Amino acid sequence: MKVLQICHKMPNPPSDGGAQAIHNTTLGFLKSGIDLKVLSMNPTRNQIDIGSLSEDYLKRTKFEAVVVDTKVKPLQILFNFFKKESYFIERFKSNAFELKLKSLLSDNEYDVIQLEHLYLFLYVDLIRSHSKAKIVYRPQNVEYVIWERFLEKVQNPLKRYFLKIATKRLKKFEMENSSKADGIITLTPDDLKIIGSFTPNKPSLDIPMGFVFDDLNEFDASEQFENFPIFYHLGSMDWMPNEEAIDWFVNEISDLAIQKMPDIKIHLAGRNMQDRFFKKQHSNLIVEGEITDAINYQKDKAIMIVPLLSGSGIRAKIVEGIALGKTIITTTIGAQGINYIEGENLLIADTPQEFVEQMYRCYSSKELCMKIGVNAQELAKEEYHYVSNAKRIVSFYNTLLTADEK
Repeated sequence: MKVLQICHKMPNPPSDGGAQAIHNTTLGFLKSGIDLKVLSMNPTRNQIDIGSLSEDYLKRTKFEAVVVDTKVKPLQILFNFFKKESYFIERFKSNAFELKLKSLLSDNEYDVIQLEHLYLFLYVDLIRSHSKAKIVYRPQNVEYVIWERFLEKVQNPLKRYFLKIATKRLKKFEMENSSKADGIITLTPDDLKIIGSFTPNKPSLDIPMGFVFDDLNEFDASEQFENFPIFYHLGSMDWMPNEEAIDWFVNEISDLAIQKMPDIKIHLAGRNMQDRFFKKQHSNLIVEGEITDAINYQKDKAIMIVPLLSGSGIRAKIVEGIALGKTIITTTIGAQGINYIEGENLLIADTPQEFVEQMYRCYSSKELCMKIGVNAQELAKEEYHYVSNAKRIVSFYNTLLTADEK
């Protein structure tokens, strides 16, 4: 089977949850014997030097990338008010990317083309005119849901006015374009239900992201208990829900936690960490910014905090955390898409007081964290193995391809 995987961001290195979800699918495809080609945008916002990628990866994926200027520009925002398209989407229009895609489709025949993000529907008409391949949409989130949840908390009138317009246009785009795919694979049942409401009778299913357990061959889960307890958050801080989450944690939770646990240590790390968080660090709150080796960074830290207030899809860092045997405290929204049992393999807290209480439970009992960590790893192995999940995707592909033969 010949597959073209199209990405809106560089999947390698897997430096954030979105990239990790795409990258792990790529690796799963390769393990499943798929003849794969990966075409990616290389956004200027976090541009990656392709020369830094391994020769083996480039060869096996036939990887190509096109630099796309996605920087937020005030003048473009102003002009966008007079258009019908959401500014979120407009930034991903690229003549260079369109030309590269057209060239690929003209020179190759693919069985399936997988779109890794909503914004790639900008190119679906081009794909249809140059390819007979089945188009599969693999959304990591329901985009408009993220922004609608975020809008509820925006106080600035001008910012709220702009985001309201952009979100309304985004929702319209998402509802109109999702149905143009031949099949849809969401990461969570919740997202499948939402997208299914405006794509009736479309072949679809939910398959969570996979985790590459090969990376854990030398990982010793017991090290996290040597300096117990250390709390931490790790996530890309240029993703709005993560920024919102850490604002909430720092401003409404951390002081309460420190009052109850005066010697507590809380580490905050992630790419593009905002300056205001560095300014708030002190002996209890350590702000570290970007981390080059995420797995190694987490070795000595037992308790992951994921205080998400908005977002949809599944959180890649939670999947990673349970695979590493971490005790994870998150919100109901953060746990979306995880097949968890509260108190057994995940802890839930939706208010500052609940968050502090869950932190205190962990702080007070190494045994509790050890038990939850073991249960979490069992859950990860059962449901999030990258090869088994990729094979489920391939099986869905085969269903689509054979449907026309009946």
